[in-house]
Amino acid sequence: MDMAEILHPDWITIEENGRPVHGYNQEWYPEKWQKLAGCGPTAGAMMAAYIERKQWGKKVTTREEALSVMLDMWKYATPRMHGLYKTRWLKEGLDAYMKERGLKGKAEALPIPSIRLLAPKLPKVASFIKEGLEADCPIGFLNLHSGGEPIPYHWHWMPLVKMEEKEDGIYCTLWDEGASHVFNLGNWLKRTKFGGGFVRIMDSEPET
Repeated sequence: MDMAEILHPDWITIEENGRPVHGYNQEWYPEKWQKLAGCGPTAGAMMAAYIERKQWGKKVTTREEALSVMLDMWKYATPRMHGLYKTRWLKEGLDAYMKERGLKGKAEALPIPSIRLLAPKLPKVASFIKEGLEADCPIGFLNLHSGGEPIPYHWHWMPLVKMEEKEDGIYCTLWDEGASHVFNLGNWLKRTKFGGGFVRIMDSEPET
């Protein structure tokens, strides 16, 4: 059975009240609009923080430190009126963020259109996610409609941290609001009404 996952989930795990919390939460933003529409920059902040830890050794271990990265990312991946509902907006935001900071790596997007005939097939999507996880960075996942899968929210960005091939399909693990959720990727692709997409960061290994 094939599996790919980020090597250091602890790099985006926050310590709160003595307990580990999986990932960051858009509820930590200070303003109402940010709390409502901030899932894209929140997912982007986790990806950026992971790269900064990998390349600079910069640790983010508290909610305050995480919020600092989230506020920075908001400037680069600012939600539009209905949020950050196109994969290329997060891709472009991450690219600009990394370029300005001199971080190595490039963001790549794989949009999943709502029209099934135009959408990439499962092997291509699984390969995109697998390569991204093997390049060791969380994947930004935009879910516009859950398609009956146990994905917490529609119209929402979340980080994917693991993908596993089992006998009955390919399963992805995402983090949201401090908890982890597992869904069947093939079923999501078949049943999502509005699609979504994925953003990965490649070539982010620091020079040795």
